[in-house]
Amino acid sequence: MAGLSERQLQRLLTTMNTCGLFVTCGIEPHNVMSTHWGTIGTMWNRDVFVLPVRESKLSHEIITKNGSFAVCMPIKDMRDEIMLCDRLSGFKTNKFDELHLHPKRARHIESYVLAECGLVLECKVILSADIEKEQLDPELFADMYGQKDFHTLYFGEILDCYTP
Repeated sequence: MAGLSERQLQRLLTTMNTCGLFVTCGIEPHNVMSTHWGTIGTMWNRDVFVLPVRESKLSHEIITKNGSFAVCMPIKDMRDEIMLCDRLSGFKTNKFDELHLHPKRARHIESYVLAECGLVLECKVILSADIEKEQLDPELFADMYGQKDFHTLYFGEILDCYTP
Protein backbone atom coordinates (compact mmCIF):
# COMPACT_ATOMS: atom_id res chain seq x y z
CA MET A 1 0.00 0.00 0.00
CA ALA A 2 1.52 3.29 -1.23
CA GLY A 3 5.03 2.18 -0.34
CA LEU A 4 4.04 1.21 3.21
CA SER A 5 5.34 -2.08 4.51
CA GLU A 6 3.01 -4.22 6.62
CA ARG A 7 5.18 -3.35 9.65
CA GLN A 8 4.93 0.41 8.95
CA LEU A 9 1.17 0.15 8.48
CA GLN A 10 0.73 -1.65 11.80
CA ARG A 11 3.00 0.83 13.58
CA LEU A 12 1.07 3.78 12.09
CA LEU A 13 -2.29 2.38 13.24
CA THR A 14 -0.95 1.49 16.69
CA THR A 15 0.62 4.94 17.14
CA MET A 16 -2.61 6.66 16.05
CA ASN A 17 -4.67 4.64 18.51
CA THR A 18 -2.30 4.89 21.48
CA CYS A 19 -0.37 8.17 21.22
CA GLY A 20 -1.76 10.03 18.24
CA LEU A 21 -0.32 11.37 15.02
CA PHE A 22 0.47 14.85 13.76
CA VAL A 23 -1.25 16.23 10.68
CA THR A 24 0.28 19.19 8.87
CA CYS A 25 -1.30 21.41 6.25
CA GLY A 26 -0.56 24.56 4.31
CA ILE A 27 2.39 26.88 3.79
CA GLU A 28 0.90 30.33 4.38
CA PRO A 29 -1.08 29.96 6.50
CA HIS A 30 0.09 26.65 7.91
CA ASN A 31 -0.93 24.53 10.85
CA VAL A 32 -0.25 21.31 12.69
CA MET A 33 -2.94 19.34 14.49
CA SER A 34 -3.04 15.98 16.16
CA THR A 35 -5.36 13.11 15.45
CA HIS A 36 -6.29 9.90 17.20
CA TRP A 37 -8.87 9.02 14.56
CA GLY A 38 -8.63 8.07 10.94
CA THR A 39 -8.41 5.07 8.73
CA ILE A 40 -6.23 3.86 5.92
CA GLY A 41 -7.30 1.64 3.06
CA THR A 42 -8.25 1.46 -0.59
CA MET A 43 -11.05 3.42 -2.29
CA TRP A 44 -11.58 3.87 -6.02
CA ASN A 45 -8.42 1.80 -6.68
CA ARG A 46 -6.35 4.34 -4.74
CA ASP A 47 -4.59 4.11 -1.39
CA VAL A 48 -6.24 6.63 0.92
CA PHE A 49 -6.05 8.00 4.43
CA VAL A 50 -9.43 9.20 5.71
CA LEU A 51 -8.97 12.11 8.11
CA PRO A 52 -11.80 13.58 10.21
CA VAL A 53 -11.38 17.30 11.00
CA ARG A 54 -13.86 19.38 12.98
CA GLU A 55 -15.33 22.36 11.13
CA SER A 56 -14.16 24.76 13.85
CA LYS A 57 -10.45 24.02 13.34
CA LEU A 58 -7.93 26.10 11.38
CA SER A 59 -6.78 22.89 9.70
CA HIS A 60 -10.30 22.48 8.28
CA GLU A 61 -9.99 25.88 6.58
CA ILE A 62 -6.52 25.15 5.23
CA ILE A 63 -7.22 21.61 4.00
CA THR A 64 -10.43 22.76 2.32
CA LYS A 65 -8.58 25.62 0.59
CA ASN A 66 -5.40 23.71 -0.40
CA GLY A 67 -6.82 20.24 -0.96
CA SER A 68 -4.00 18.42 0.80
CA PHE A 69 -2.53 17.33 4.13
CA ALA A 70 0.32 15.23 5.50
CA VAL A 71 0.08 12.56 8.18
CA CYS A 72 3.26 12.50 10.29
CA MET A 73 4.15 9.66 12.68
CA PRO A 74 6.67 10.60 15.42
CA ILE A 75 9.95 8.69 15.70
CA LYS A 76 9.94 8.86 19.50
CA ASP A 77 7.29 9.19 22.17
CA MET A 78 5.78 12.66 21.70
CA ARG A 79 2.61 12.18 23.77
CA ASP A 80 3.18 15.45 25.64
CA GLU A 81 3.53 17.42 22.39
CA ILE A 82 0.47 15.70 20.92
CA MET A 83 -1.62 16.42 24.02
CA LEU A 84 -0.54 20.07 23.98
CA CYS A 85 -1.24 20.27 20.25
CA ASP A 86 -4.79 19.04 21.03
CA ARG A 87 -5.31 21.96 23.41
CA LEU A 88 -3.74 24.81 21.41
CA SER A 89 -5.66 26.77 18.80
CA GLY A 90 -3.99 27.31 15.45
CA PHE A 91 -6.00 30.53 15.15
CA LYS A 92 -4.16 31.95 18.19
CA THR A 93 -0.80 30.17 18.25
CA ASN A 94 1.95 29.13 15.87
CA LYS A 95 2.00 25.53 17.02
CA PHE A 96 5.26 24.72 15.21
CA ASP A 97 7.03 27.32 17.38
CA GLU A 98 5.11 26.57 20.57
CA LEU A 99 5.80 22.83 20.33
CA HIS A 100 9.41 23.29 19.14
CA LEU A 101 8.72 21.35 15.94
CA HIS A 102 10.94 21.59 12.88
CA PRO A 103 8.96 21.96 9.65
CA LYS A 104 10.36 20.84 6.29
CA ARG A 105 8.73 21.36 2.91
CA ALA A 106 6.67 18.45 1.68
CA ARG A 107 7.72 16.82 -1.59
CA HIS A 108 4.42 16.84 -3.50
CA ILE A 109 1.89 19.02 -1.68
CA GLU A 110 1.71 22.62 -0.49
CA SER A 111 2.52 21.83 3.12
CA TYR A 112 5.22 21.32 5.65
CA VAL A 113 6.04 17.97 7.23
CA LEU A 114 7.81 17.39 10.55
CA ALA A 115 11.49 16.51 10.84
CA GLU A 116 10.69 14.79 14.15
CA CYS A 117 8.66 12.16 12.37
CA GLY A 118 9.85 8.84 11.02
CA LEU A 119 7.04 8.30 8.55
CA VAL A 120 5.14 10.81 6.42
CA LEU A 121 2.12 10.23 4.20
CA GLU A 122 1.50 13.09 1.77
CA CYS A 123 -2.17 13.13 0.80
CA LYS A 124 -4.17 14.91 -1.90
CA VAL A 125 -7.87 15.33 -1.07
CA ILE A 126 -9.99 13.44 -3.60
CA LEU A 127 -13.27 13.73 -1.67
CA SER A 128 -14.55 15.63 1.32
CA ALA A 129 -17.79 14.65 3.02
CA ASP A 130 -19.47 16.66 5.75
CA ILE A 131 -21.03 14.68 8.58
CA GLU A 132 -24.58 15.80 9.33
CA LYS A 133 -26.86 14.94 12.24
CA GLU A 134 -29.36 13.17 9.99
CA GLN A 135 -26.64 10.80 8.79
CA LEU A 136 -25.59 9.65 12.26
CA ASP A 137 -26.87 6.97 14.55
CA PRO A 138 -28.61 8.87 17.40
CA GLU A 139 -26.38 7.24 20.03
CA LEU A 140 -23.23 8.25 18.14
CA PHE A 141 -24.58 11.79 17.78
CA ALA A 142 -25.21 11.97 21.55
CA ASP A 143 -21.77 10.52 22.40
CA MET A 144 -19.63 12.53 19.97
CA TYR A 145 -21.47 15.66 18.85
CA GLY A 146 -23.11 17.27 21.86
CA GLN A 147 -21.53 20.59 20.84
CA LYS A 148 -22.63 20.03 17.22
CA ASP A 149 -19.06 20.64 16.04
CA PHE A 150 -19.21 18.15 13.20
CA HIS A 151 -16.33 16.64 11.28
CA THR A 152 -15.59 16.74 7.62
CA LEU A 153 -14.09 13.49 6.38
CA TYR A 154 -11.20 14.15 4.01
CA PHE A 155 -10.35 11.21 1.76
CA GLY A 156 -6.70 11.83 0.94
CA GLU A 157 -5.05 9.86 -1.83
CA ILE A 158 -1.60 8.88 -0.55
CA LEU A 159 0.79 10.40 -3.08
CA ASP A 160 3.99 9.51 -1.26
CA CYS A 161 5.18 7.68 1.85
CA TYR A 162 8.69 8.39 3.15
CA THR A 163 11.01 9.17 6.03
CA PRO A 164 11.89 12.90 6.07
